[in-house]
Amino acid sequence: MEPQEAWKRLEKALLSALNTVLRRWASQRLHRAYAGATRVYVELEKGWCGSALTPTWLAWHPPRIDPSTATPRQLARLAGRTANPLAAAYAVAAVNAATTAYIASTPGAAPRPLRPGEEPEALGASRGARVVMLGYMPGLARTLAGVGAHIILVADYARQLLERAISDGYTVTWAGDLGRIRDAIAGSDLVVFSGSAVLDPPTLLTEASWAREAGARTALVGPTSSFHPAVARELGVDKILGAYVDPRLCPRLAASTAAGGGLRGVRGRLVYWAWG
Repeated sequence: MEPQEAWKRLEKALLSALNTVLRRWASQRLHRAYAGATRVYVELEKGWCGSALTPTWLAWHPPRIDPSTATPRQLARLAGRTANPLAAAYAVAAVNAATTAYIASTPGAAPRPLRPGEEPEALGASRGARVVMLGYMPGLARTLAGVGAHIILVADYARQLLERAISDGYTVTWAGDLGRIRDAIAGSDLVVFSGSAVLDPPTLLTEASWAREAGARTALVGPTSSFHPAVARELGVDKILGAYVDPRLCPRLAASTAAGGGLRGVRGRLVYWAWG
């Protein structure tokens, strides 16, 4: 898929949710929005907040965003128009905030909460499943291995995470080695993307198409992909595992983001969920 086409596909995916189930929050102005060293934080005027990973492994430039006039819908269009990964992070964080509002405000519409250790069941990864992990998540890797799933390849851009995966006993490759990744996907049952993969739509959509060709299931996992499944469907992804941030925790998340952290620095009611 051509890069510009992929970026327009991300825009379409975000707008597919904002123009339907999330319409109520699509035109809310932002209360504040900024990028920390590791996370982007977006808070809507009604107090709902969301975050996304700052795409430090990609080339980006600071997008021109005026929180006093910007809305989630405008941010989604900006991401598609500029093909800017940081603009995409702002847009995804805003859609995550709208998704949290939807979950809290729509009776019977909430995704299934996850207890610790339930991730393999939610992903459909039983004993013997062959898993490709695109973006290393050590905790999830341990949980998958604990039920007998086999992680056949880990790919990441971060040297530190690749070294961690090697020390944990996994076969690794640099995330730019698409030939090796495609070969691994061809022999897999499940491809697990870090949620931050959505900030690089040309690569995400290419790898998701390889998974479909191989008959493998796909999932986006992590706080960055805490959005409504309408987004995942448009991106060709089967499942998402995300997190609900109680709005009372938004000041803590804002402070954690400003200090260079993210959700892990927030103590309080975080609810992890699965959708799809």
